[in-house]
Amino acid sequence: MNIYSVPPALGALLCLGLGAFVWLQQKAAETHITFFALCFSIVIWLASYAIAYSTTNPQLAVSCARVACTAVAFVSVFLYHFVVAFLGIIRERRYVWYCYGITFAFLLGFLFSDVLLTGTHRYFWGFYSKAGPFHPFYLLVTYAMWLRCFYLLYRAMGSQSDSLRRNQVKYTFTAFVIAIPATIDYIPKYGIEMYPFGFLFVLSFIFITAYAILRHHLLDIEVVIKRTVVFAGLAGSVVAVVSLVAFVSQDVLSRFVEIPKWLSSVFAAMIIAAVYGPLRNWLVNVTERYLFQKKYDYKELLKRFTDEVMVMVDLKQLVQMTVNTLSETVKLDGASLLLLDKDKRTYELVASRGANGRHIAFDEQEQFIRFLRETHEPIGLDGPLGKVRFPGSVHLSLKQLNARLCLPLHLHDDLIGVLCLGKKKSDEEFTKDDLDILLPLARTLGIAVSNAQLFEELAKTQAEAAQKEKLAVIGTLSAGINHEICNPLGIVKAQCEAFLLDVEDGILVGKSAGDLMDRTTAIMRGALKQIDRATAITQKLSNFAKPIKEPTAQPVSVAQEVDEVLLLVGHDLTLEKITVEQEIAPDLPPIVVDRRQLQEVLFNLIRNAGQAIQPPGTIRVRAHASGEGQVRIEIADTGSGIPPDKLGKIYDPFYTTKEPGKGTGLGLFIVRQIVERNKGRIRNKGRISVESVVGKGTTFFLDFPVARQAAAVA
Repeated sequence: MNIYSVPPALGALLCLGLGAFVWLQQKAAETHITFFALCFSIVIWLASYAIAYSTTNPQLAVSCARVACTAVAFVSVFLYHFVVAFLGIIRERRYVWYCYGITFAFLLGFLFSDVLLTGTHRYFWGFYSKAGPFHPFYLLVTYAMWLRCFYLLYRAMGSQSDSLRRNQVKYTFTAFVIAIPATIDYIPKYGIEMYPFGFLFVLSFIFITAYAILRHHLLDIEVVIKRTVVFAGLAGSVVAVVSLVAFVSQDVLSRFVEIPKWLSSVFAAMIIAAVYGPLRNWLVNVTERYLFQKKYDYKELLKRFTDEVMVMVDLKQLVQMTVNTLSETVKLDGASLLLLDKDKRTYELVASRGANGRHIAFDEQEQFIRFLRETHEPIGLDGPLGKVRFPGSVHLSLKQLNARLCLPLHLHDDLIGVLCLGKKKSDEEFTKDDLDILLPLARTLGIAVSNAQLFEELAKTQAEAAQKEKLAVIGTLSAGINHEICNPLGIVKAQCEAFLLDVEDGILVGKSAGDLMDRTTAIMRGALKQIDRATAITQKLSNFAKPIKEPTAQPVSVAQEVDEVLLLVGHDLTLEKITVEQEIAPDLPPIVVDRRQLQEVLFNLIRNAGQAIQPPGTIRVRAHASGEGQVRIEIADTGSGIPPDKLGKIYDPFYTTKEPGKGTGLGLFIVRQIVERNKGRIRNKGRISVESVVGKGTTFFLDFPVARQAAAVA
């Protein structure tokens, strides 16, 4: 057996196995019987030529060629019969029997005369059949049967109302179109030396048609088909490489240098060995990605989805993760999610995948929304739901959303959203099994969305409370702020008054213009310096007082932020006879936090420390690297300390150990929210802890991650 006979031999074996496999599923079905007959005739065709390619006996080669040509004749009539049986066209059957009669006449012509076959050609791959004088008439009849099959399948595609049946016909039609180039195998019969690789197209027809027949009944057939498609690609590539090397070495290079045939085979084998692995991996990836979309594991999908969404409190992340997970797991062309805007009373698109991203909104009174709200039932275009008659406006809404299935998200009796799923990439319908898993999933998603919305509202309330607390605290700093602003303004006033007094007293009389200009310039520069100082104070106060809209994590210097906070609160502490000591390592790396949030945390803790001290006292602010990529900030006071029974409550909202009227109980609650809560989303990813000894004082510890660049340098 030479290398050229290997592809048809392997193709024959695989075709025989696949045909028998299909037939065994329903032995009495006409489609399965004719499909097996088609496969068997292909097996005889390929096996006969495999022998003809390998033999050196001309008589055996002619006998094999006659058998092969007879089998090819029956391929066409079996194909015609299969298409008629597959489509169930009763009136077409008599034409099928006519074609059987003509094919038996061809059998006699091929086997027992030279009118259709006159012997064999000897090509580089072996012996191949030689067309006889009446062979063109045979081709005319063969093409007529193929054209009839093409017409019947094309017409059937547009007349099928059932989507399952329409998909089967579509696959069969596509497979038939792919098989048409197989007719190139007739070219070598007329003396043109070209390796007959058309059988690969016929094998592709067999594989895809088997998939169309069995895909909704026995999914394991996908494995067989995928492997045979991979084989077909590999076999075709092997044939192409061998043919190309043989052509170049024996026909082109032989004009200049004589190359033995065995050396051509070695070159071909080396090329095949080099490309086989990468080519096989590429074919496997292509077939898995584009031809076969595996069924998803229902239980695994529900478990994984529930585990993820029930702990996710960021609404934006939740809705986007939902459409991404469903699109990838169920293999959808796209998915989208509508949520109720309570203020506008509209259902707006908040997340999508595979859509064009345009803004879509539905009023709560639209028929599409009313149906989902009132019935609590999903809307679908195929499968079990495809039999339900929906108003035309509902179909338009589904088209606008590019959806084949819409699931309502209910919380009690309120419709809070709609989950919209596009068509499956495999063109399968949404089955009862799909609905059995997707409906509980939608209920879980409704609860998760409601939780995330409540969390957003709580976060908004907390932010508003924090802002009020901040403004209230700023009000208590009025004395210190007044001092910080009045000091530079007082200096400016004093300099200007001194200049005017000198003018009134005549001290400046007789001074030169240059002296007057120098004095005036000095006063103006001093005034500008003090004005800049006052402006900086008011600007820092204004920035501190503004609400934080969207936190942004960035590398921040601890020493710089401590100085900024002390600029605001330091004078009040000085008035209270409280000393602030700083012990911050000069080589301390920056930390990753939101800058304004860190200022707010330090402000609250330093201010609380000052309020806990009976003057005189000391506040110590330390900062040092604590290992494992962390920086620790310590704020310690020499106050009265916190009793152990109250220490666990200090972070509770509205709980305070201060005297009535001196605190809202929100300061430490806000600090903890900023530092620790929503670690996955914030910004700060820190930790806060506290130690306190009654009569000695309290120390708060803040731990934040070191900025990556600084960590890399260290």
